[in-house]
Amino acid sequence: MAQVFQVIVNAISLSLIYILFATGLTLIMGIFDVCNFAYGEFVMAAGFVTYFVVGKWGLPYIFAPFAAMVLVSLIGVIFEKGIFYPMRNRGGLEPALATFGSSSIMQTAALILFGGMPLGVPQILNGQFKLGSASVPNNNIPIIVGGFLMIALLFLFVQKTKLGLAIRALQQDQDAAALQGINIASTRIVIWVVASCLAAVAGVLLASTTYVTPWMGSGYLLKGFAVVIMGGLGSIPGALIGGFVLGFVDSFGQTYLGSYSYMFAFAFIMLVLIVRPQGLMGKR
Repeated sequence: MAQVFQVIVNAISLSLIYILFATGLTLIMGIFDVCNFAYGEFVMAAGFVTYFVVGKWGLPYIFAPFAAMVLVSLIGVIFEKGIFYPMRNRGGLEPALATFGSSSIMQTAALILFGGMPLGVPQILNGQFKLGSASVPNNNIPIIVGGFLMIALLFLFVQKTKLGLAIRALQQDQDAAALQGINIASTRIVIWVVASCLAAVAGVLLASTTYVTPWMGSGYLLKGFAVVIMGGLGSIPGALIGGFVLGFVDSFGQTYLGSYSYMFAFAFIMLVLIVRPQGLMGKR
């Protein structure tokens, strides 16, 4: 039972990182109908910001997410203005290929600037807490709190604000939204900023659990796409459910199946899509 409790806590932490990835991806895919293959590099940029803010400059961790959100939001706006908006009438393939190329450029730039050696970042909280015979790292606490906080803020923003209503309108029909007086160009930028902030927080939390490298976001990007597909394209609730499902399957698989966990996780996703091709909460 002690091991099961430890795995559950780890699964919640892992799920929340997957969800932060997936919700940012699904915002972009749901509005623009295109995959952003450079989203993992958004997370990587946040990881390097965390390394410098906390590891090199010795500032408190609280500064890292804000600094990361500013930088990554700037990158997101550059992607919108430099890639997505100019290619808005060219279909999904060309922008997707452009982001794929941008991913390689960002990885190469990080490799040249910072090298390929893994860079360590101090944990947000050191030590462990015990519940009975179970011992769980304290670092899981800020990941769980920060993850749930970002999800709550995202839902409040989307459901309770005028900008959130504009985003939902664009998701339904961009032409109808424009006829209702919604500024499409400005709303597109807001979408990129929101998605970038989610990637930034994911990168900060991830940096505290692993090493910072130019490739740190690549593996999680694949899991993020898997969550989006399993949850349903464009569905934020679907990304939430899919993230928890994949996080628990992956965490229990790593514990009890070892090297077979990766295969088991994706086999589970395939089974879900066979039963429900549109995803758990998707409509198309």
